[in-house]
Amino acid sequence: MGPKLLKKGEKYPLDENCHHYTKLGEVPWDIQKYWHQRYSIFEFYDYDIHLTDSAWFGVTPEPVATRIARDLSVHLIASGKRVLIDLFGGAGGNVIAFALSSGRWDRIIAIEKDKSTLACAQHNAEVYDVLDKITWVHGDSFEVMRRFWKTHNGGRGAGTVKTTSNGGPEEDDNNNEELDTLLTSLNLEEVLVFASPPWGGVSYRDQEVFDLSKMEPYNLVDLYEACSSPSPPSSTPAPPVPTTTTTQKQKQILPQALFLPRQSDLNQIAALVPDGAPKIDVVQYCQKGASKALMAYLPGNIDAEKEQEERRRRLSESEEKEKKERELKKNLKNRKYIDEQEVEQEQTTIPELLPETLPEAPVEAQEDVSMVQDASIYDTSYVSYAQDEAENDTPSKTDNNAEKRNKRKRRRRSSYNN
Repeated sequence: MGPKLLKKGEKYPLDENCHHYTKLGEVPWDIQKYWHQRYSIFEFYDYDIHLTDSAWFGVTPEPVATRIARDLSVHLIASGKRVLIDLFGGAGGNVIAFALSSGRWDRIIAIEKDKSTLACAQHNAEVYDVLDKITWVHGDSFEVMRRFWKTHNGGRGAGTVKTTSNGGPEEDDNNNEELDTLLTSLNLEEVLVFASPPWGGVSYRDQEVFDLSKMEPYNLVDLYEACSSPSPPSSTPAPPVPTTTTTQKQKQILPQALFLPRQSDLNQIAALVPDGAPKIDVVQYCQKGASKALMAYLPGNIDAEKEQEERRRRLSESEEKEKKERELKKNLKNRKYIDEQEVEQEQTTIPELLPETLPEAPVEAQEDVSMVQDASIYDTSYVSYAQDEAENDTPSKTDNNAEKRNKRKRRRRSSYNN
């Protein structure tokens, strides 16, 4: 069977491969480490979150998924994009975060090959109340992308309609009219691809630099080619001498956000970008101080002119903002220096200028002031003189004693003469 588009409200039931472990004894030994981190993987794990045993290895922790959803929604490669295709929906770690990003996307398409894992993803999305905000596709993501490019290059989907020996139509297993209709309705200029592929187990941890060409079951080139048209559109003439550069320029390439191991070889990522394309962003996402993975934001070339214009606009705004900040800091610094100089000048000049700045009194007023001053002097001297006379008129205690002694002397002389 080819890929199947699930109708709105259609939901796969949980099967025996879907588990919600509540006790450590129930958990297989190889995923017990991840079960201890279950609340970092899904905050609402206790609300009946289900995963398959293999999904524990690949699900993105919720804090990281939330940050990726926020960063991607405002990144330059997402400018003007309204449709997000998640090539590997898994148990719903990333696609649920995208659906929770406040209506940023008009349509979110999640593709998952394993039916049990898709059932877990739908169930978990229902726990987070975003089930109906996601378009679910059960099938191989590479098959879906082949259909996507074929529908946009003038053909139908990957399937064909055959005729039986009786002349009646025979539907190929790969034919899916509803999916083809959906893919055809998508505007190339509005599509962005997100991919968090399986990394081939945990062996990548032992490598200092991870070779992305050995990533299993899909390597880096496979992912990039799935997001690129297999050949130029029929309306575009083929180049006379096909070279690597011209082939890249002729291909239509969707912008991609790739979630890869943290030790990924950056040279391999950079080699995918066509000549003349803007620089790519590679961001490490950490949790509790430890890097979990990296995101490579690869630009497309379908609306390269718009992306270049948007990049120039943002760069100009950034430069203008930095320029204003520099000018503001400079003005504040100069203003502070001027204020300090004014304070010092006021402290040195105010005492000297104070006599000169006082208004001069009229001549008559000056005479009156001098007269008052003279009168006060006379009055003061008069009071002082009067006080002296009063003091002279009042005999002191010393004079009284002298008078008594003189009287005693006169009495003694008088008594002696007699």
